[in-house]
Amino acid sequence: MRHILFVCSCNLNRSPTFVDRIKEKLDPKEFEVRGAGTQYGYPIIVNEESLAWADEVFVMDLSHEMFIWEHYPQYIEKVQVVGVSDQYDVGDDALIRIIDYWFERRWC
Repeated sequence: MRHILFVCSCNLNRSPTFVDRIKEKLDPKEFEVRGAGTQYGYPIIVNEESLAWADEVFVMDLSHEMFIWEHYPQYIEKVQVVGVSDQYDVGDDALIRIIDYWFERRWC
C-alpha cells in the first residue's frame, strides 16, 4: 500500500479536490490518499505523524514546501511541488482539469 499526502494552506480547496480526484483514478487496494494544510486553526494540519505515514508528499506551492523544510526537515526528500495557485474553490472545473493534466504527466 502506497500512501500519498496532498498539502495546501488550509486543506479546504486544493488538497481536498486533489484527494477526491486522485482517489477516483488510483486503485484503493494499492493507494491511500489524504490531505492536510499548513495553517494552524484548521482541522487537519500537516504534522510529523502525517509526514511519516506518507510515501510521497505533494505540496501545492513553494510556501508549503518551505513549511515542511522549516518544521520537519527530515521529510523534505518526500516532497514534490505541484505548482497550483490558491485561486480555486473546492471542486472547481478548472482545478479538476489541472489535476487531470498533472495526473497524466505524473502517473501515466
